[in-house]
Amino acid sequence: MQISQSEWARQQGFSRQYVNKLVQRGIVRLVDGKVDTDQAALALAATREPARGQQRKGVPAEPSVPTAPQQRVLASKSVQSLDLPGGPSGDLPTLLLKARIKSEVKRASLLEIREKVETGKLVDADEVKAAAFNRGRAVRAAWEAWPNRVAGPMGAELGVETRTMRILLEKFVREHLIELAGMQGESSHG
Repeated sequence: MQISQSEWARQQGFSRQYVNKLVQRGIVRLVDGKVDTDQAALALAATREPARGQQRKGVPAEPSVPTAPQQRVLASKSVQSLDLPGGPSGDLPTLLLKARIKSEVKRASLLEIREKVETGKLVDADEVKAAAFNRGRAVRAAWEAWPNRVAGPMGAELGVETRTMRILLEKFVREHLIELAGMQGESSHG
């Protein structure tokens, strides 16, 4: 249906100047100098922030906003067929709506990630790597200190000089650590 700009402004609770701005920005289209009410309604819905709703008095309320899971399903379906400016789909309100949907999907994903971080289901990879490195360093230091700690008692038990026992144990520990380092290198590349 087509009506005059003044009539459409009155119905929507807008000023005539605001309608002129919408027309100048290409959001609302005129057909023979009159507002195409169907196109204008779609354009306003596409540019309006979903969380805000309408702010004008005397204007009927918008339909209820879908729940978060419904929004994710609707948005994921819409984003799959998203055409960007310059693509085959064309009018500005449609492009704005698709851009808003893509933005909302991204925002929902970020909120989901933030929730998982706060509940401890996701952790920072750099923190895990640093903790693993520090733990590995501590284990290596313990292995390297072990021959000095046990060479005396083992040498006495076996009747071998402490110095000789320590050198022998250090050799085997060093070989073992080199073997472990080689295994780690293989597992990180394979």
